Amino acid sequence: MQHVYANVKPLKLSPRQTEALRIVAAGRFYPCLEKEEDGWHARWRAVAGSGDWVDEYVRAAAMTRLTEDAEDQRHETLHDAWMAALASRTGLVRWNDGECQAFAAELEEWAGSAAEDVAARGSIVFKLEAGDGGFSVSCGVPRGKRALKALGQASYVWGPLRGLRRSQSSRDVLTIPISRTEAVEFARIGANALREAGYTVEGLPSAAPVTAVAEWRPPEKGKDSQVAANLVVRVAGEPVTAQEIRFLLDQKSTLVFFRDRWIEVDRNILKAALRALEKGAGKKANAMAFAMGVGRIGDLELEAPADGGPLNAFLSSLRGGSEALAPVELPLFAGTLRDYQANGVAWLRLLTDRGFGALLADDMGLGKTVQAAAWMLSCGTRQDGTRSSPVLVVAPLTLLPNWERELARFAPSLRVYSHHGGLRRLASGFVAAANDADVVLTSYSLLVKDCRMMSEVAWDALVLDEAQIAKNPATQIAKAIRALSPGKRIALTGTPLENSLMDLWALEDFLNPGFLGDARSFRERFVKPISADSGSTAGRRLRRALEPFVLRRLKSDPAIAAELGKKSEVRQYCELGAAARREYESALADYRAAPRGKGDALALLTALKLACDGMTDDGPNALAAFMESGKFTMLCDLLGQIFASGESALVFTQYAKVGAALRTALEAKFAKRFPFLHGGLTQDEREREIAAFGAGGSARPTAFILSLRTGGFGLNLTKATHVIHFDRWWNPAVEAQATDRAHRIGQKKTVFVHLMITTGTVEERVDEILSRKESLKSLISDGDAFWKAVSLAR
Repeated sequence: MQHVYANVKPLKLSPRQTEALRIVAAGRFYPCLEKEEDGWHARWRAVAGSGDWVDEYVRAAAMTRLTEDAEDQRHETLHDAWMAALASRTGLVRWNDGECQAFAAELEEWAGSAAEDVAARGSIVFKLEAGDGGFSVSCGVPRGKRALKALGQASYVWGPLRGLRRSQSSRDVLTIPISRTEAVEFARIGANALREAGYTVEGLPSAAPVTAVAEWRPPEKGKDSQVAANLVVRVAGEPVTAQEIRFLLDQKSTLVFFRDRWIEVDRNILKAALRALEKGAGKKANAMAFAMGVGRIGDLELEAPADGGPLNAFLSSLRGGSEALAPVELPLFAGTLRDYQANGVAWLRLLTDRGFGALLADDMGLGKTVQAAAWMLSCGTRQDGTRSSPVLVVAPLTLLPNWERELARFAPSLRVYSHHGGLRRLASGFVAAANDADVVLTSYSLLVKDCRMMSEVAWDALVLDEAQIAKNPATQIAKAIRALSPGKRIALTGTPLENSLMDLWALEDFLNPGFLGDARSFRERFVKPISADSGSTAGRRLRRALEPFVLRRLKSDPAIAAELGKKSEVRQYCELGAAARREYESALADYRAAPRGKGDALALLTALKLACDGMTDDGPNALAAFMESGKFTMLCDLLGQIFASGESALVFTQYAKVGAALRTALEAKFAKRFPFLHGGLTQDEREREIAAFGAGGSARPTAFILSLRTGGFGLNLTKATHVIHFDRWWNPAVEAQATDRAHRIGQKKTVFVHLMITTGTVEERVDEILSRKESLKSLISDGDAFWKAVSLAR
């Protein structure tokens, strides 16, 4: 096809052809009957300007196969023959000369001088009137032949005008009553057609915009009262109630009587406005969404909030960054917060005090749990350090021990009830235990199972840890969360955006229901345009709207990195599984029954540590039991977060068989190969494993499993920014030497050292002793200290 049209030149029109096209496009032409050499012809003529080519263009558009040879057809009347000829190829009208001449005179009289009729038509004013009796169209009685002719021509523009009659109240006025349907047609179609034909039209209902704006009232001075907000809907600039909107909709027309005048409204937008008022769009989060330009209900138009109002002051305080907020006093907090953590607590307080949910999305390792604990102490506590109403914390089961330890360490005044395990309380016993506690800890699975009795407690706050677990609103977890009605809501996650923008929508829908609209509208207004163009207006608008409600700090931020230093130690607490606990207690009971020498004590320590690692079975079920252990489950959660952040980790264990189990289990869990360095490798095999860890650079996050003794020295593994000690070595110097495989020259990032500790076991006791810089030698030589270490915490 390109070859066929390659030499075709663009059509070039003459000035007269161009002028004719403009006349036709504007509709400024009319039909007539003219005498020519070969007879009478039906022609199309221009109202003004050059008439050349107008007839040809209009005729070509009107002509069909049935009409092009109309002059050869027989017709009953001259009028029929003329009409057919207007759409024929030649326009010839085969009729006797006398009748054609008379008909041509009538047409000329009807058309008149088109140029002069423009002024005549402009003198005629049609007016749409509305009253208690209904609608009507009226005009003044024309004066003069030209005006009368123009009035007659108006009926060809809008047919009902043929019924104009003198008004009974005034002889100088012509009027015709019309129905509401005809009034709507006149306002939408007829009036525009008359104006285009040159007539004047008045009395049309003004198009009344339906808009919405969020209005705010600041909190009372000196009080932590919430910002009051409501959605105000306006019709034609005037505030309306839901009842008034229903009245307008009951009129079942776009032309409605509104406060002593007729207006025209869009019924779809009116319905959207009614939904906005009836279905909670006046709630704080929804009003905020409207004010910030991300809320939407149908086609409801939004107005920006007035400059300088309390809303803008509130948003400015948040957009200024958490660093700009005044610090919160924490007299009951047993510890010292880093500056960025103190800023985070102040940010949480500001949002929750004003009735908004907060998404704390700090990078992993920055202390989200500590900030949440400080926030709990900062609000709702009495002078004795207890709270007036309980806080419910929902977290993965593997993280509950960590919450217990962190709360005991940093907020010892808070009474904590851990609702998990076989001894958890049910029914009225749970309600009593919850009301007697300051903080209730539970898992996501138990929240679903015990949701009904949990909903009977008046929770002051709900905190979701690893909140991305609840991102799918269709799951039972999300439904259970939404069945609760806490006064305050906080979500903690290091991965607020795991797969798509819909993850962020789900979190905000829990924290501030309605803020981002429903899932379908959010997908249409934001997900699709942002996916097509990340720099789109939709992306900038969404980011600006979310800024006040999401606090995201990264380890790589210069200010954060300066506070963290080059190495940050994190303790990860987990629990023994059922099989591991049986193995642990069995080994302990056997030793107690026949205690022997120091060598046997060391053998006992090894048995207890392997039980803590989940190594409880040497048979065919060994791997399955290992993968179900509490420590391995926590390791998978931890690595999942590390990989999601695009980072890599070193996983140290002092036991080769634990390392082998880790490699097999992790490869089954994550469906990829993990290198493993241990003493049984040849030099070539060792080099291949090291190369496998470095393959792909930092762009390919992975984990390197290492035997503590074999991988604890002589290696430079700065690709890793996380070091995980799966089991504790009793000599802290050995652990430090292993950690330095990542924390060494060439490492430009903060290294996070994760110490995995099984609660209620020898690991926990030894960690406490090592923290006080006591040596393993003193531990073993002191019988009392030894038994304190190996005794289970009750």
